[in-house]
Amino acid sequence: MNFIYQLKKIFIKLYPFILCLFLSALANGQKHSISIYYKPSLTYFGKQTQSFNTIDFTSRSGNQTFNSSVGILYGYKLTSRLSLATGLEYAQQGQNIKLNVNRNFPISTRILKIELDYLRVPFIVNYSMAQMDKSELGIYSGISFGAEIKRKDNYQDILFEDILIPKAEKRYKTQDWAIPLGINYRMELTPNVFANFGAEYLIGLTNAFTENENYKYGVLSWFDNSRQSRLALNIGISFNLTN
Repeated sequence: MNFIYQLKKIFIKLYPFILCLFLSALANGQKHSISIYYKPSLTYFGKQTQSFNTIDFTSRSGNQTFNSSVGILYGYKLTSRLSLATGLEYAQQGQNIKLNVNRNFPISTRILKIELDYLRVPFIVNYSMAQMDKSELGIYSGISFGAEIKRKDNYQDILFEDILIPKAEKRYKTQDWAIPLGINYRMELTPNVFANFGAEYLIGLTNAFTENENYKYGVLSWFDNSRQSRLALNIGISFNLTN
């Protein structure tokens, strides 16, 4: 938690400086671009590491769940190989988890469906490793902040007990921090239009489940690792705005 807190402080302090770099790049006539992309992805929480002396879970890691993300990035080229980018991304995350919800024989398995959608603001540094005549291969990383726009699950519906549990909005956090690691292949279609293909791994830094004891309930309160990860393909198109 201290690491995440420090990371937040550094990000907040550096963002004005980063913005100045962007504006300086524009003022000096450096190229800038817009990219639009779609990411089909597998999302999941981290594997649980604590002792599971219980039959409630069918596995420690749940099921990797298909989700999607779409976004737009504004890119600023600082040198022939180095560029910065930031923008907005609508990201579907969360996971399906198989639970044994009845201890009596026969055991009944039901699917807990957790839907956590975020509006993410990434800040990315791109480095071009290989430049060909009409294409290039690059890698990138940075930091991504997510503000929740949807917190939903079906936990209430799959319980056998006739009880009312805290709403999903209370059981999940409203913010999420993550580190993207990616590779991207950029191919020229016209002098100012490019197709992009790549892959990305998003490393979650924030435990998604609340730490407020008033809103914890049942098996979700036993999770010691609810940091969200995402493995995605990256398909998009980009446009140079200046020569």
